[in-house]
Amino acid sequence: MQIRTRLTIQFSLLVSGILLVTFLAIYFFSYDNVTEDFYDRLRSKAKSTAELLLKVPQVNTEVMRALEGSNRDLIYNENILIFDEKNRLIYTNTNPSSKSINVSNYWLDEIRKAGQIRYTDGDYKVVGLYYKYPFNRAVVMLGAQDLYGQINLSNLSKLLTALFIIVTVIVALAGWFFAKRALRPISKVMNAVEGILPQKLDTRLEVPNQKDEIGRLTTTFNNLLDRIETAFQMQKIFVANVSHELKNPLTKMRSQLEVSMLKERNPADYRATINSVLEDIHELAQLSNTLLELAKVSEDQRDLLTETVRIDDLLLDSRQTLIQANPSYNIQIHFNDLPEDDTWLEIFGNSTLLKTAFLNLMDNACKFSDNLTVHVNLQCSARNLTVRFSDHGKGIPLADQSLVFQPFYRSDNTASIRGYGIGLSLVDRIVKLHNGAISIQTNNPKGTTFILTFIPPLSKF
Repeated sequence: MQIRTRLTIQFSLLVSGILLVTFLAIYFFSYDNVTEDFYDRLRSKAKSTAELLLKVPQVNTEVMRALEGSNRDLIYNENILIFDEKNRLIYTNTNPSSKSINVSNYWLDEIRKAGQIRYTDGDYKVVGLYYKYPFNRAVVMLGAQDLYGQINLSNLSKLLTALFIIVTVIVALAGWFFAKRALRPISKVMNAVEGILPQKLDTRLEVPNQKDEIGRLTTTFNNLLDRIETAFQMQKIFVANVSHELKNPLTKMRSQLEVSMLKERNPADYRATINSVLEDIHELAQLSNTLLELAKVSEDQRDLLTETVRIDDLLLDSRQTLIQANPSYNIQIHFNDLPEDDTWLEIFGNSTLLKTAFLNLMDNACKFSDNLTVHVNLQCSARNLTVRFSDHGKGIPLADQSLVFQPFYRSDNTASIRGYGIGLSLVDRIVKLHNGAISIQTNNPKGTTFILTFIPPLSKF
């Protein structure tokens, strides 16, 4: 069901419900008022009839019937019955053959006990009064049909029913119109969004009013389009960089092999060419593995964190691995004031990924240092654990520090050193996956320090 139809139905049901309750209340109070007014008239008529008949000596039953015959204005089919103390009928205005209200000793006794009562007898409404006069007592019963009140109530019910139907139809039509008008901006937004293609991601929606819900929805769409455009641009840049990085070693290998095939060469030349091609293949394999690791690691893959890792042991293991691959590297690890509580040195994570991050930072620091040296400092407390990787290289310009974590980005002062610009991006993702943070600090007089901060799982605070 469309929102417009649903809003129309809900609005119509709401207004119709309010009208129904209102009209029922009007009818109920009108019915109650008509009934009370009729009973008051019956009591007044019964009382005046009893006083005339029992108090005025000149008025007898014949005179009373004559008076009744000349005063039958608004009370229809009235039956007046007057009984003495022995339940003998002393006056009635009805003929024995005409319809009369039913009278029993029970009702006469109830009237004497209560003083006055009222009840219904079929279509008749009846009041009973216990009238006391100086020399005797009498029970007066007056019943009649409220034809006038019933006609008024019937007309009122027809009027309210007709009004209810007419107003409900008007409300439904008005609700349909106003729902269409209220949803028109949303329809415009939908049409505009449908017209945005991947080739037109720079298109933005017009925000009519930023203070209302439609304006905020449009602003949200524009923010989403900003993120999508950024993601597409990063994807294009990533694909272009990957293509470029893969193209270089492939072109180099192809060129070397084509040159070797131009003429016959001695075995030493062929071995040199094969060794060069193997080196390029190794670089290509290393680039592919790094790209796979970069694609595999993201901040929402918490299922990779399956173990408790002790950072000091992992740093020593990383140093041993890197020195075996590069014996010329000088990796100095400093443990400053190790705590008595070993849990301060532990974090919950993935040892393989953390080792990859440590190896990248150590390798970068050694490559970019003039003396191939990196200083690693470990500090910990109950609240956090900090690892610093410091080198003595040229340093990273301040303008480049916010860009070095982007894939394939390389600063100008690193162009002469072999690399792909993927390592720091991988380190950044691994650290964030472990709920950590990475920052850069410029050393004096030269060099750079990468600071990794983690929160231990068993923090005591």
